[in-house]
Amino acid sequence: MTAAGRAVRVCGVGHVALDMVFELERIPQEPVKVPARALRRVVGGMTANACVAAARLGAAVRFGSPVGDDDAVASFRAHFAREGVDAAGLQPVPGASSSVSAVLVDARGERLIVSHYGDALRRPPPLDPSWLEGADAVLADPRCPAWAEAVLEVARSRGVVSVFDGDTAPRSALQRLVARAGWAVFSQPGMAVFVGAGGGDAGAGTGGLPDEAVLDAGLDEALARGAEVAVVTLGERGLRWRRRGQPVRALAALSAGTVVDTLGAGDTFHGALAVALAEGWGDEPALRFAAAAAAIKCTRHGGVSGAPGRAEVLALLSPSAERADASR
Repeated sequence: MTAAGRAVRVCGVGHVALDMVFELERIPQEPVKVPARALRRVVGGMTANACVAAARLGAAVRFGSPVGDDDAVASFRAHFAREGVDAAGLQPVPGASSSVSAVLVDARGERLIVSHYGDALRRPPPLDPSWLEGADAVLADPRCPAWAEAVLEVARSRGVVSVFDGDTAPRSALQRLVARAGWAVFSQPGMAVFVGAGGGDAGAGTGGLPDEAVLDAGLDEALARGAEVAVVTLGERGLRWRRRGQPVRALAALSAGTVVDTLGAGDTFHGALAVALAEGWGDEPALRFAAAAAAIKCTRHGGVSGAPGRAEVLALLSPSAERADASR
C-alpha cells in the first residue's frame, strides 16, 4: 500500500506463453522416452507471471504484450481475469503466432524449459505510452525488446521505478535494455550471457555459469551502462547486488520448506520486488521481501499458481518485515 492507503499500481510489459508442464521423476540427460507423472496446461511467461505474483501481493496490476491472433489469446485473457490482472494491453498481431513452451519439472523441483517464441514479439504494434499513466512501478523482460525499451524509457523519464528481468536473451538486447533500467535483475544464466561468458551474442547456452568475480564484474558493467541497481539471483545461494556508488552486497537464500517446483520462482521474485519498491521499501528489505515470496512459491507445484499472498510473505519474514510494513 502507498502512504495514502491505496494499492500500488504496477504495469508489466513482456512475455506471455502457453506452457505445457510435464512432471517427471527426473529430467533425462539423453534422448529417451519418458513417462510424465502429470501434465498441466497453464499460462506462463516472464512478465506475465511477475504480474500475477504482484497482484497476489495486493498491487493493482496491468499487463501488456503483443500476441498472436490465435486461440491462445482467449486462454491468456481468462487466466489474467482469474488472477485479477487487467490484460487490456494484450494486442493481437494479425497473422502472428503466440508463444508456446514445454516445461519439464523433476522430483527435486528443478525445471527445463523449451520455448518457441511467437512471431508477434518480433513485429509488435507501437506501444501507447498513455497506457502507463499512473504506474508506481513497471516490469519488463527482453522477449519483446521494442516494447521493453519503450516502457523503460517512459519510466525513467517520469521517475517511475522499473524492474528489468535480465534472463537469457541476445547479449546486444540485454546491453541495450539494461542501459534504460532502474533495477537490472539478472538470473545467473542471463548474467553469463550479459558478460559474454557464453561467447558471442548468445541467447541461450551460457558455456558455464560465471564465478563470483565475474558476477560482480557483471554488476559493475550493468551500473556503468546506466542501471541504478544491479542484482543477480543465485537460487539456493541467495543473491548479490550493488547500487551505484556502493559496494557489492550479498543476501543469503531464504527457506520456506521443501522445494518441489522452481518454475515461476524468478518471476515471482521480480513481481514482489516491484511491489516492495513501489511501496517505498529500502533496497535490502525489498530484496528480502522478494526472496521470501520466491521461496514460498518453490514449496508449491503449479508454477506461478503457487505464488503467495502478502500475509504469507510477511509471516516468513516476521517479525522484522511486519514492523517495516506497518511503519510506512
